[in-house]
Amino acid sequence: MEYAKHQNYKILLNEQIKRISIIDVILRDPMSRFLSGVNTYVYNTKQANPQLDVDTIIYFAENYLFLNRHYAPQLSWIINLSKYANTMTVLQLHDMLILDKFTPLSIKPNETNMLSEEVISRLKNNIHNEMYQRLDHLLLELVGKEVTVNEILAHLKAQDPIAYSKLLCIALD
Repeated sequence: MEYAKHQNYKILLNEQIKRISIIDVILRDPMSRFLSGVNTYVYNTKQANPQLDVDTIIYFAENYLFLNRHYAPQLSWIINLSKYANTMTVLQLHDMLILDKFTPLSIKPNETNMLSEEVISRLKNNIHNEMYQRLDHLLLELVGKEVTVNEILAHLKAQDPIAYSKLLCIALD
């Protein structure tokens, strides 16, 4: 956002996105993103609320996977985007390695590592996150391709019908 404002790029919100025919989406290794995102969430929450216990903050991150944008599954971002894009909008999926093509800013958080090895191990084996991680990994197979959201969903369903069905049931609840 900072770079977009600096470059005088027009920032589109919600319903304005329907006018876009191609959207670039950058994907990151799901587990790396999740661990980094949880760390950012814990760090930011503790900074804003020093009275909170770190273990309590981590509990919420472990059990409420959509609580914070820093660690929510990438698939959830794509599904949310699809609410505003039209069905023919093409997503160009890119690897995180080309981020500098879109912005020269290299934002490295100043935060300290808030996660112990035990917490990292728990997060890596979090049963609540397993299906999301599986599907987010499958998204990486589409890096370098131009696809619609429906094509993404068809790919996920074909490659891992169990994870896809489980998340579909959760979404319908």
